[in-house]
Amino acid sequence: MNTPGIMRPSGLLLLIILISLLAPGCRTNSHSDDVQVRFIDAVPEGGDLTVSVDGQRVWKNARFRSSTGYQGMGAGSYSVRVDGDSLGANPMTSRPLAFEKGRRYTVLALGREGGAAARVVVLEDAAPNTSPLGKAEVRLIQAASGAGPVDLVVNNIVGVKAIRYGRRSEPLSLDRGSYDLKVVASDTPDTLAGPISLSLDAGHSYTLVTMGSSASGDLSLEAFPDGR
Repeated sequence: MNTPGIMRPSGLLLLIILISLLAPGCRTNSHSDDVQVRFIDAVPEGGDLTVSVDGQRVWKNARFRSSTGYQGMGAGSYSVRVDGDSLGANPMTSRPLAFEKGRRYTVLALGREGGAAARVVVLEDAAPNTSPLGKAEVRLIQAASGAGPVDLVVNNIVGVKAIRYGRRSEPLSLDRGSYDLKVVASDTPDTLAGPISLSLDAGHSYTLVTMGSSASGDLSLEAFPDGR
């Protein structure tokens, strides 16, 4: 399993400074920690990506399979634009995103699927400290282009079924401990990604992302901790 990508300290500082300088009209609150937002790069064909928020570049040279981790920002409405070398004149853009105070979000850059262009998906994450008592939670995002609907198999038992491209599963509650996880095609027993070994802590949640392209055969299962 790849180690989750972490933004370099300089990139994190840049993100916080630029967001704090955004025009007041774009925000409902100026506190930089009102909302927690992370960006995950799941674009296999995008090369290094550049992410801009309200026209201000906040992350340069984003790498495939990496995540910023959660960043504090002010609540309000923002527009996100993602550029990459292979995207050319067709950058990924989002409609204005309304980030609400006290909530957490994942902004996911998805690659091309069939005839559809690369796009940005925004998912509202669970609030901290909502995992069942003594349990850990995992959610699966299907971001592997051309793979179709997928199942998550936990210790050889199907735990999540038929997650389509660009979608995220409902939370799966598991006991604390180590698990072998893999992703299989929903209509066949073929393993697409994994297995990987993941140690889960009670009270914590984790996001799993199936990434890559079935056409190139480089599918992988990545794990990103959500915290508690």
